[in-house]
Amino acid sequence: MAGTYIFYTLLMVGMILLSLPSVQTTTNKQSVLLTSEPYHYWGANLLLLIILYSFIIGCRYYVGIDYEAYLEWYLELKQTGIYPREIEFGYEWLNYFLYFLGAHYAFLFIILAFLQILFFYKSLEKFSFLIPWYIFFFFTYLLMFSSMNIMRQTLAYFLFFYALNLAIDKQYLRALLYCLLGFSFHKSIVIAIALFPLLGFDWFKNKYVQIALLLFVTVFASQILAIALEIASPIVSLIGYGYYVENLDYMYEITEEGAVGAGTARILFFILDMSIIWYSDELKTTFKSYDFYKYYNIYFLGAFMDRIVYDNFILARTNDYLLNFRVLILSFLCYYLFASATEKIPKVVLGSTIALMMLAFFYRAIYNSAAQTSPFNFIFFE
Repeated sequence: MAGTYIFYTLLMVGMILLSLPSVQTTTNKQSVLLTSEPYHYWGANLLLLIILYSFIIGCRYYVGIDYEAYLEWYLELKQTGIYPREIEFGYEWLNYFLYFLGAHYAFLFIILAFLQILFFYKSLEKFSFLIPWYIFFFFTYLLMFSSMNIMRQTLAYFLFFYALNLAIDKQYLRALLYCLLGFSFHKSIVIAIALFPLLGFDWFKNKYVQIALLLFVTVFASQILAIALEIASPIVSLIGYGYYVENLDYMYEITEEGAVGAGTARILFFILDMSIIWYSDELKTTFKSYDFYKYYNIYFLGAFMDRIVYDNFILARTNDYLLNFRVLILSFLCYYLFASATEKIPKVVLGSTIALMMLAFFYRAIYNSAAQTSPFNFIFFE
């Protein structure tokens, strides 16, 4: 277990350090290393990092709940020549491609890790000054653990993130193509895509109204969830996930099994969301040129929905497309808190408290083997 703590810590720190040459200064002219070389986001550092990350994460062995299923399906394909279940066409084609090459199963996980981390960095190119904070929260918020569990959906999330950047920049055709690629790996992305038309207006302007809304849905979550299930069930079936509706009892069992430490997590995320909302006006003003409010719209809707669907496996997973933007918004928040020239002491204290709480949450998740991501094993030693 100690080795797993060290591994994840070194991986996080190593990614931050290797990313530094690609992190812009506030002048947008140089990396934070302040070299005399002209600034370039894509360089040898990111190429090396992407290759190393893909190889390291791809060569894990039985790490992540879904790892076993992905492995068994691929091995059955190699034995029978037929993929054993109905699944999204892009992922199925990837399996058949590796099957025709006679590839070792590790290449399936290497390619998935490669695509995830590639679009991770493509999505962050617009916010390169946030990269160290984003990597920190990518780990401590456990999005990295999700990437080793719900692998296809995490890939679809980063494709959606990148497509969203393109759509905001009015590159609609390219955005559509990347959404189609995401759809080919996980059809649930269509729910996130449906939000595109809602991004053109700042829907959540008053922080006190936002706080009241979150408190309201927290208190009346169970009643609202019953209504949400009635509405969502036909939609879930329509996009091809009727299995989850037909097996609700089993889904509830999974939800209960994953609820270790859920009370602590709810308190933590309540504090984080209140901190974000409290500084939302300052963040919208400071990062206006980065279309902050559009990403904030998605985050807040995800935080709102999270209070409703937290205890429902089906809807909670779908809501991840929205809620995962909490990582981006937290990155903006901490960058602002530590870079602000006014009220420096309280802001640094708050930023440090958030960082320490998230580190504690991260190490506690390792201890609890969240999503079966601990201990971390390599195929070379099995």
